[in-house]
Amino acid sequence: MRLSWMPFAPSNITLTSGVLSMALAGDEIGRQGQAHGNIDDQPMASDLSITVLLAAGSLSLLMLIVSLRWWLVHPMLIFCDQGLFVHMAQLLLEGKVPYVDMFDVNPPLAIYIEILPVLVSRLFHMPIPLSFSIYISVLELLSCCLVLWVLVAARKYGAVVLGASALIGFAYFNQIQRMDFGQREHIFCIVYAPFLLLRYLRWQNIAVGRWPSIAVGVLAGIGLALKPHFMLMACAPEIVWWLRSRQFKPFVAPEVLSAVAVIAVYLFHFIFLPRQELQAFFNFVVPIYKEGYEYYVTSPIFNMASFWRTDFLLLALSSLLAVVLARLSSLPLAICAFSFMSAVVFVLAGQDWSCHMIAVRTGNTMALAVEAALLYQLLPLKAIGLGRPKLTGMAASVVAASVVGGGMYLNSVKLVEDEEFRNRQPYALVQVGYPEWGMGSVDDMDGFVSSCLEHSSKGDALLFICASMAPGYPVLLQTERKPASRFLHGMMLPILSFIVDKPELDAKAKERFKGYKKQVIDWYTEDIQKNRPKLIFIQDNPMSWVLGDVDFINTRMANYKKLEEKGGISIYQRND
Repeated sequence: MRLSWMPFAPSNITLTSGVLSMALAGDEIGRQGQAHGNIDDQPMASDLSITVLLAAGSLSLLMLIVSLRWWLVHPMLIFCDQGLFVHMAQLLLEGKVPYVDMFDVNPPLAIYIEILPVLVSRLFHMPIPLSFSIYISVLELLSCCLVLWVLVAARKYGAVVLGASALIGFAYFNQIQRMDFGQREHIFCIVYAPFLLLRYLRWQNIAVGRWPSIAVGVLAGIGLALKPHFMLMACAPEIVWWLRSRQFKPFVAPEVLSAVAVIAVYLFHFIFLPRQELQAFFNFVVPIYKEGYEYYVTSPIFNMASFWRTDFLLLALSSLLAVVLARLSSLPLAICAFSFMSAVVFVLAGQDWSCHMIAVRTGNTMALAVEAALLYQLLPLKAIGLGRPKLTGMAASVVAASVVGGGMYLNSVKLVEDEEFRNRQPYALVQVGYPEWGMGSVDDMDGFVSSCLEHSSKGDALLFICASMAPGYPVLLQTERKPASRFLHGMMLPILSFIVDKPELDAKAKERFKGYKKQVIDWYTEDIQKNRPKLIFIQDNPMSWVLGDVDFINTRMANYKKLEEKGGISIYQRND
């Protein structure tokens, strides 16, 4: 479960001072460099700029198209978080009301942005996981094209080379996404990248057309509205650029106004939501997850020094290089400020979920790509002059890296694909109702799909009472079964049990949350009686002791028999 609305502890906000410290350090060095003219503003031959854009753009598009091709041969692959929001969009189109007919903790924009792949799936009778993968891949390609459109405005300046390098880093990061592909953090980074590079040009006083600015701003506004702290992350680069220029005019540029307008429209739309939906969200869902937030928290030291240690080391490396190279360009420092603020959010949030590190990784990759281009200027080599401006050498290095890198990339892709297809076990999609889409892979199907196909039919209702979104998602999407309860996952029950057992909770609050827990169990009972799920999946731990208080299985599931146990989950079948 991803908690997008939780506030951070005020005492921890002081960590954000690191962004200011980084900005001030780079500002001092940057001011020294501006006296001699930095690369951002130096003249660039237009014909060479176009060559750079063609080379970098071709490599970036190539990587993203190859990534799309990978998803096309994995038509049923989708992960639990993404599957949940896609299914909620499907239920929304069927007339279900969020937080009333389908419970989750996240604000509704996470549902709205998944409506398009659901519509495409219906129009072309396409598996929803495949439709979702194509949707995200097209969004990546669109973002790449927007960056190229924006960078054309900088074709007379050195900024075009650095922007093209950042684009390569952006595309490289996106083409390796698998588990977090399509997460809200991933979508935010996809739509924010063109905005970041446009803002870079804007702060260099490079004129960009109105229409690309508006298009970039609208997309960025959607991404920024997904989670409140995304706005903090987007403010970090602006602080760096403002400290260097002390201008206020860039804050009222078309892309900023467009993004603000989108966010304002989204906030305004809450006025028109059903009263029942608003009350359920703010008076039931939010209090539970606010009080039970600690249920998800892990050690900050563990979070920083275990799975994501490499990401923090790369952040330190890219930040150090950004400060050293600040006299040459403001772009690496601004990107690193974005990464650093994203890391602050990760630390303060307190969970070890990989999706929370996506923005850090995106920033690291883009910053290192730009810094690699800038390091050419520090090498003891003469630029490839031939009467050209002195940035010709750096531009030529980016072009050469794009051409050589493209060849090496295609070769590595072929080797990986050959190995994958040798070990691939085909899965006929006719088994899940899509004969026209050929074959998928057994590895893409959740382990519980076979049980669902064997003991239920398409359109049957299934109930998953588990402490996470999996395995209910992606199973319900992959088998096209219906959810049998308003609770699309069972995470609310262990959270309520955690709250009730908190020793510091006062008696009044304890009774209140005990009432919430009883209400949730009663709703489960009501949904079972009304929707008569064909199968019920109950996770042994922690649900066995959470539901054991009311002897749920014996008193609320009298018409069900235990079918099998698999992966720590007991499966019950209706007796009829």
